[in-house]
Amino acid sequence: MRYLAAFVLGILFLGCQEKFPVYSSFCEQDERTFPKCLHYAVFNEEERDMIASAFGMKEDEACPYRVELTKYHIGNCNNPTVKSLGSDFDGYVRLEIKKDFKCYYKIQSDFKNDESRAFQRVLKKIEEERNFTK
Repeated sequence: MRYLAAFVLGILFLGCQEKFPVYSSFCEQDERTFPKCLHYAVFNEEERDMIASAFGMKEDEACPYRVELTKYHIGNCNNPTVKSLGSDFDGYVRLEIKKDFKCYYKIQSDFKNDESRAFQRVLKKIEEERNFTK
C-alpha cells in the first residue's frame, strides 16, 4: 500500500511540472554566431545583468545589435477564442537581438504559472548556444 501511495504521488508531481521547450533561431539562415557586441535595451537592471551574463558580453551602448526582452501574458489577449477556451500556457518570455529593427536572433519559451522559470530556461539555452558557437 505504501508503494502505491508513493507511486500515485510521483505521478501527480510529474504531471504538474512545466515542460515547455525553448525555441531559438538565427533569423537569417547564413548567420550562426552571436555578434561581437550587444546593447541591452532592458529596463530592469537585474534582468539586464542576467542577460548580459548569459550572453557573456558587457554593455556596449554604441553597438548596433540591440537586445530586447518581451514578457507577454495571455491575459492581455483580447482574442475571443482564447478567452472562451483557455490556453495551454499563460504567456511567453522572448529575447531578441535586432540590428536596424531587423531580427538577427530570437529565443522564446512559453510558461504556465511560472514566468521566472521560463526566463531561466531562456538564459540557460543562450549560455548553451553561446558555448556551442565559440
